[in-house]
Amino acid sequence: MTDRPDRPDQPPDPTRRRFFRQFAGDVVTSVGSVLGAAQVLQQQSAEAARDILGTAEVTAVPGGAAGRTALEEDATGAGFRAPFRWDGDVCRVVDQRRLPDVLTDLEVRSAADTVNAINDGALIGAAVQAQVAAVTLALVAGRATPSRPFARRATIRGAANALRLTRPGSAALAAALDRQLALVEQLGLEAEGPAMAVAIQDEAKAILAEAQAEHGALVEHALAALPGASDEPIHLLTIGSSGAMGGGQFGTALSVILTLHHGGRPVHALVAETRPLFEGSRVAAWELRQAGVPYAVVTDAAAPGCIAAGEVGVVLVAADRVAANGDVVAIAGTYPLALAASAAGIPFLVCAPVTALDLATEDGEAATIEEGRPGSVLRAAGTRIAPVGSQIRNPLQDLTPAALVTGIVTGEGVLRAPYRPAIAAAVAAADARRTSAGFLALMAQRAAAASSGEAAEVSASAAGAAGGVEATVESAADEGAEPPVEAGS
Repeated sequence: MTDRPDRPDQPPDPTRRRFFRQFAGDVVTSVGSVLGAAQVLQQQSAEAARDILGTAEVTAVPGGAAGRTALEEDATGAGFRAPFRWDGDVCRVVDQRRLPDVLTDLEVRSAADTVNAINDGALIGAAVQAQVAAVTLALVAGRATPSRPFARRATIRGAANALRLTRPGSAALAAALDRQLALVEQLGLEAEGPAMAVAIQDEAKAILAEAQAEHGALVEHALAALPGASDEPIHLLTIGSSGAMGGGQFGTALSVILTLHHGGRPVHALVAETRPLFEGSRVAAWELRQAGVPYAVVTDAAAPGCIAAGEVGVVLVAADRVAANGDVVAIAGTYPLALAASAAGIPFLVCAPVTALDLATEDGEAATIEEGRPGSVLRAAGTRIAPVGSQIRNPLQDLTPAALVTGIVTGEGVLRAPYRPAIAAAVAAADARRTSAGFLALMAQRAAAASSGEAAEVSASAAGAAGGVEATVESAADEGAEPPVEAGS
């Protein structure tokens, strides 16, 4: 490994560092207790969190959504901060466009607010976007309480559709909305407005709680999957924003790095800047700096070369969607890292909650790859960097074939190739534990659809036989192989 600076300039004060060490260090021994602490912090007001961390005073400035007052503070010494806070009829979301310099909130009260926050880059990360989308639909249902039944249902459906279209490449966002919409269909037009609102709000709370638990378990499994002894120095590379800001509750890939550091293992993180929105250099690096983790930012183009030069021991990435065969849709720039890791013979680990595993998408070729707006490529920091009239390509995601993936780390364990049976087993295990009303309604809905489809096939087969047409039914053989899942304790 090539030596790198092991401390960021001007680290946070010792009080905040002690907090982070205690917060993340506890994950090594008890993930659940840390996640409970994170949930408590998330539910507290911003002022209380600042008191706990000993951070600076805040000032009220214009800038919240709908002209409301927002709190703004210097982000360089802010310490831990929850990416969003659900407070009654409003969800306060950290405006990630202002990082790493300023911490301020946007107020989300409608689907339009959330759509704008995602489209404008204020809310980055598939996991946190899915959670905020679930909260948003709960807020919409609450505001639609006095509406007539048909109007109320149309309002909720319309909001869900707008949110879904904002991130068509995110499996987690679609999964969250599907559960809430299944409740709407199950309750029907007969349900009173308040009952409908409470049901959708309860489902949103269940989605947040599940994300909280799975992220913690995922980090625990990832720690066990990393090479080397617990006291051996390790150099990792990551891309995008996959800590608390991108994960919503605790985070995935970046939170593995944070936990390693606060667990006492010598660690150095190389963070790809992640163009064109720079969420790696702006957001992920900010989280690492606040926690006192040694890191360096590298340009996306140079990152694969750093792997080839032996500066990286493990690549950790998050995922927006994992197809049934193990192909990975992730933030643009992930595929070159996978190629470089494969050539260098180092692990390439994908950290993906089970909600990102999509059995309905057979392989990567069937997945949606999102295309971003041209503005972020044409301009940087307000300055034009391409000639007027340039044609722009801005794919926000790329596709990494399953063959390049060393392992997929989930809350159910580390999945290894062959991925199809492992992914199916992980989804089944997670589904077996879900008991929320919305999830059960969704399962019933899918079972009914499958039964209806089978009945239609039987009818078509019978009609064909009556007309002298031979029907052929193909079925896949069950090999009975043990799914290659490394389950945790």
